[in-house]
Amino acid sequence: MKASKYFNRILCLGLFFFSIASYAQISTVSTYKNLITTKESRGDLEGSPYLFPQWEIATVKFSPGINSLTENIKYDLLEDILVAKGENDQEYSFKDMPAEFILSNTKEIYRNGFEPVDGMTVKTFYNVIYDGKVKFLKKVTKTVIESKGYNTATVTKKVAETTNYYLVLGNNTTVKVKNNEKGFISILGKGDELSKYIKENKIDLKTNEGAVKLLTYYDTL
Repeated sequence: MKASKYFNRILCLGLFFFSIASYAQISTVSTYKNLITTKESRGDLEGSPYLFPQWEIATVKFSPGINSLTENIKYDLLEDILVAKGENDQEYSFKDMPAEFILSNTKEIYRNGFEPVDGMTVKTFYNVIYDGKVKFLKKVTKTVIESKGYNTATVTKKVAETTNYYLVLGNNTTVKVKNNEKGFISILGKGDELSKYIKENKIDLKTNEGAVKLLTYYDTL
């Protein structure tokens, strides 16, 4: 009998502390409009984790059947997540996974759903520079590099940025491409036609405009 009472007391105490822990976890999550959860501050970083540091107005699109939204957003490249501006400038993620967002100011299109490559996922957004039979994508990635100064225990965390370009072929294969003539032709083929077009039109494939001109021509072949 005494053992039973002792067990019941332990059980009640366990449930009490579990409820406190659960409440603590839930209380860190808040909702705003159709958005949910806040992100932790990372004030110890040197450099911005975002694609663009300021809030940008964008049209956010989801899967078919879910209405588009116009929101103030940022794209966190370290966590690979799109966040929206909530109350008191807090950052919120979306309940439904966005499929695309279009910046109102520049009209730049960012889209996910592509075949994963180079450690990316299907949720990773790319800047869609050309959207034809072959798609031309730009991807900025950011990572944190930690370093220590000489004779100090202080760790410095710096945000490093890299930019890569990709082609998405007709079979939805995503391939990294170097922005030069050899790089494009090695993936697209049709070397004689493309080389001639590049030479005659003085195409500079180091620019987005040059790549778009070449791919527009490629779509006619």
